[in-house]
Amino acid sequence: MTNKNPKVDLNKNSISIISAGKLGSSLAMALKNSKYPLISVHARSLEQRKWLAEILGPKIFITEDPNKAAENANYIFITGTDSIVEDISQSIKWVKGQVALHCSGALPLSVLNRAKKSGAETGAIHPLQTFPSKTSYGQFRQISFAIESDSKSVYQWLDKFVRSFESTPFYIPSALRALYHSAAVLSCGLFAGSLGLSSEILQSLDIKREDSIKMLIPLVQTTLNEIFEKGLPKSLTGPYVRGDYNTVKLHTNALQNYDPTIAMGYSSIALASLRIAKEQGSMSEAEYNEIFTYLVRSIKKSLDTF
Repeated sequence: MTNKNPKVDLNKNSISIISAGKLGSSLAMALKNSKYPLISVHARSLEQRKWLAEILGPKIFITEDPNKAAENANYIFITGTDSIVEDISQSIKWVKGQVALHCSGALPLSVLNRAKKSGAETGAIHPLQTFPSKTSYGQFRQISFAIESDSKSVYQWLDKFVRSFESTPFYIPSALRALYHSAAVLSCGLFAGSLGLSSEILQSLDIKREDSIKMLIPLVQTTLNEIFEKGLPKSLTGPYVRGDYNTVKLHTNALQNYDPTIAMGYSSIALASLRIAKEQGSMSEAEYNEIFTYLVRSIKKSLDTF
């Protein structure tokens, strides 16, 4: 479905969203009643375009052509997956005065070099948040955004844009974006994956998946509450804080017999975070060294099974 393409003044804060999936659609909905004029949205699938046209109304131009979506807007948000951001940037006919923005947490500004060579300014804006559905528009408020631009004016615009959502901007340079994004994935996607593995282990004890998740959620919620209230390392609990070598050994041996892959993951996370547990002060230097050495051996043992 394609709404009529409006003609706008490129000097205004007009916005176009390219490759609208969950993030882009949520952003479009968040902008609908904001002070930033959303002009157009590009989406590849017909079903998605129909949905966007219904949700956003006739004033927003919905199209399958990224060039048509971009041609009448000043700020173009490329919200597609990392694998297509550079291709999209190269496919658009940029003009001087436009600003190309990608929303990837990991990619550098250089993926927008085609836009820059064509006279457009470039920048990056990544919400430190997860968008589980295309209607997660409320997720933009009161969060943090990683922003970057070589242009002072674009950086200032991004700063104001983020603050319009009562959110906090912070600067991450291109060289550090992948490292930054790994931190985000550790606390989101891999956290959910870790919970999934915990559920899988409980399923092996004849507990249904849905029941295991219900059992684990209170534990997760209490842990998050403690982190929020006490911070780190005070909120850490368990055998590593106590320097309990025997319990650690029981865990890794049981996991090794159950699934060497999970055993390796458990030992790797434990090894990497052991220094945080030591900060609490309950673990002696000798206990730290003993557990550290044991976890290294446990990881090597898991690797030998492949």
